[in-house]
Amino acid sequence: MKYYVVGGTLAFIGAVALLIVMTAMEPARMESFTRSYESRQIEQGALIFESSCLPCHGPQGGGTPLGPPLNRADLFNGEYLTAIGWSGTLGDFLRSTISAGRAVPTEGTNFPQRMPTWSENFGGPFRPDQIENVVAYVMNWGERASAGAEPTEITGDVMMGSDIFIELPEGDAEVGESLAAGELGCAACHILSTVGPPWEATGGLPGMAIRGDIRIQQDNYGGNATSGDEYLIEAVVETNAHVVEGFQPDIMPTNFSERITLQDMAHLLAYIKTFE
Repeated sequence: MKYYVVGGTLAFIGAVALLIVMTAMEPARMESFTRSYESRQIEQGALIFESSCLPCHGPQGGGTPLGPPLNRADLFNGEYLTAIGWSGTLGDFLRSTISAGRAVPTEGTNFPQRMPTWSENFGGPFRPDQIENVVAYVMNWGERASAGAEPTEITGDVMMGSDIFIELPEGDAEVGESLAAGELGCAACHILSTVGPPWEATGGLPGMAIRGDIRIQQDNYGGNATSGDEYLIEAVVETNAHVVEGFQPDIMPTNFSERITLQDMAHLLAYIKTFE
């Protein structure tokens, strides 16, 4: 009998010791589980953002002419929420805005379209868990944005300015495509939507012939350009010099002359000319 008692006592002591070890390990296990869960949320949110949010808010939330940047310091440090009178958390603000959208374009901005509703609770396509995934992905930018780091950066030494007759370096169409889809946001209006004149296979920007010697069709053209390249440059840096029929003025940002370098302008032109 005493052997059973000893065996039982040892088994009990072993079980208690195992419980103590497991209890000691539980915080680390839960922390690892939480990190894994949050990582999966961010990954899923990135996929949703890429397919549904990027056309307006740009790669890594850098913004486009259709939607404001989300990867910016004032959104994460509280300045923007204070300015609009939001008293809740940033997570709640993002969750609410993504879910319900905005009935009208944001007041005081030049963004032309309202934000649609995304949550199925408001007639949108996404489940609550998908909304949470997008929120997690956007919140993932917080530390870097709060430190003042920009999500994208237009490189180069010399800014384009407003001289449409300036000589440009050689451009690379692949780099231009990356700029149009990313930092400059051109694709949002000219390729992914009809907000701006399309870069079509029929010859690039309306009023242009992106073939052979590249010439301007002079009818209804109100700018100063005398060549195809000059026309394209002017369309970027003097956005209202020639408003294509059927499109509105003041939609395209007017500060590209201060944002785009000579080299990047060359890349962009090389890309536009591939639309033949």
